Amino acid sequence: MSHRHYYPLFADLSGRRCVVVGGGAVAHRKVTALIRCGAQVVVISPTLTARLAAMAAAGRVQLAARSFQPSDVRNAWLVIAATSDPAVNAQVSAAAAKARIFANVVDDQPLCSFIAPSWVRRGALTIAVSTGGASPTLAKRLRRELAQRLGPRYTHMVRLLGGLRQPAKRVLPTYQQRQRYFDDVVSGKVFTLVQSGDLRGARREALELLNRHQGS
Repeated sequence: MSHRHYYPLFADLSGRRCVVVGGGAVAHRKVTALIRCGAQVVVISPTLTARLAAMAAAGRVQLAARSFQPSDVRNAWLVIAATSDPAVNAQVSAAAAKARIFANVVDDQPLCSFIAPSWVRRGALTIAVSTGGASPTLAKRLRRELAQRLGPRYTHMVRLLGGLRQPAKRVLPTYQQRQRYFDDVVSGKVFTLVQSGDLRGARREALELLNRHQGS
């Protein structure tokens, strides 16, 4: 089988219906990740772990305590199959494909229309690592190494850059101008000031730099 080239994508799942089929430990991890992203999670499974049962009792997820039915994928934005039954997982994959909904079948790449990367989050900064399904173990190792390198300075820098987007759009009318400006922000004195902990000085320098770019 030829190697698949996956398109990297960060999806906004806030308030959107996501279906997880399965009630075990793997399903719990998937549900937890989806909830952190603001998704409205529906769990389909006749049995649940104690933690998933507690989440359902608290109203954090919707529960259908029964076996999967193809109609369960209706109106979903994405579907995850995390059962120990290959036949059920294949049924989930087929139903999602028919409905043109992205589906992930845990540990069964040929049945997936998307694969989940290994990721680390620091504030608004998220870094995802994928090996195209070839080695999730290696992806996790790379994630751990990256997590060790991501200190608070990167979180502060992301917050600063986010606050500069609107001022830059007001005074720099083209994408190319804004790109040159932000290239200078992240590669020059501003980032040095962030690294030293001088956040006010970094913002002041960034705004002065914006004025210079406006006049150039």
